[in-house]
Amino acid sequence: MRLPAAISSLFPPGRTWRRTCLLGLLILLPTAASGSLAPERGQLERIVAAHYDQDFVKKGRDFHRAVRTSTLIQIAVIAVAVLWLALGPLGDWGAWALDATGGRAWLARALILFLVAVGLSFLRLPFSVFRFAMARDVGLRHDTWASFLLDWGKAAGIGWILVVGVGVLVLGLFASLPRTWWAAAWGTVAVLTVGYVMLAPLVVDPLFNRFHRLDDPALEARLLELSREGGVPAQEILVADASRRTTAVNAYFTGFGHTRRIVLYDTLVQGFPPDEIAMILAHEVGHWRRHHIEKGLALGLAAVLVGLWLAHGILGRAATSGFHGLEGRGDPALVVPAYALYILLSIVSVVPSNWVSRRMEAQADLTSLQLTRDPDTFIRTEVRLAKENLSEVLPPAWVEFTLYTHPCNARRIRMAEEFR
Repeated sequence: MRLPAAISSLFPPGRTWRRTCLLGLLILLPTAASGSLAPERGQLERIVAAHYDQDFVKKGRDFHRAVRTSTLIQIAVIAVAVLWLALGPLGDWGAWALDATGGRAWLARALILFLVAVGLSFLRLPFSVFRFAMARDVGLRHDTWASFLLDWGKAAGIGWILVVGVGVLVLGLFASLPRTWWAAAWGTVAVLTVGYVMLAPLVVDPLFNRFHRLDDPALEARLLELSREGGVPAQEILVADASRRTTAVNAYFTGFGHTRRIVLYDTLVQGFPPDEIAMILAHEVGHWRRHHIEKGLALGLAAVLVGLWLAHGILGRAATSGFHGLEGRGDPALVVPAYALYILLSIVSVVPSNWVSRRMEAQADLTSLQLTRDPDTFIRTEVRLAKENLSEVLPPAWVEFTLYTHPCNARRIRMAEEFR
């Protein structure tokens, strides 16, 4: 099959094409390593039948099928949109942006990136609205439409700042350092990523939730003792006011260095017995004990390096070939194919990144079982979590493999049964 000429011009025989093939091989490696999920299906179905009634299973399946369909359509729409932009009259857009910004290339890049990022955000908005409406219909959300749109605006604004800031820096390096820009860009992205992970609990998270120290002294003492047993130097357990938006239950581990913290939803604290709260905390301690944030950062930055390596060939070829009117490495409109490449690589990286995430979550589950030695409470907790969050406890195998960041509920219960 022949590629369209506009696209194939970016992939001449040689190193660039080999880069693309190698990237595809790296993406497919987790698939080969994971093996088939099908042989386990019967055992997992037995677990589902033992813990859930069919009405609940159907309700969860129908809800997640609708949400998943909207997400996949959104991904397809965004992919088509960025490809359409990347194949547009780039030379004209670059000239317009330079004229609008008085010839300042960095500001022209920022203007184009801002317009593209805002446009894509509004293209995603109808899908987010649909998923919010679905969650309200099944009782998972109860916040107002105004609150939802305010949260959407804050999240979108943060995204625009990050896209414009990082994009201007990276493309500025691309223009000024033809041979070594990728190394300088990787170092810049690494510093910014670590800084963001460190600062997010202090700067970003408070924009969406209010946090307070767990106000049950007996429960806090129990949870802190469990944390110390797991090697976590926690001084306090924080509670987020999630109940003003949702009935869903969650806990998470965030931050880096001195900003690391464990956060529980208030829905969890208010609705679960102490044994099950401790089990959920033990899972978060497992992430901390196994250094998952540090490992996740390292793997993410390694993926960035691969992406920059690929971009070095593709964007370099686009800049020197006059691709759709581009006038060299400094053309501000080069941010459009660069951003398109970033989004497309993000899409194809979903499968391997989710594979890594599921492995980390399974490791945290195992640590929680090792710390508590209580598989029965683990199973009760998983069942309660699934019911509170209207989980799809046993999705199709391809869905779990491609889209799930955690092992499915039935698989986690099976781990606990095998631990007995």
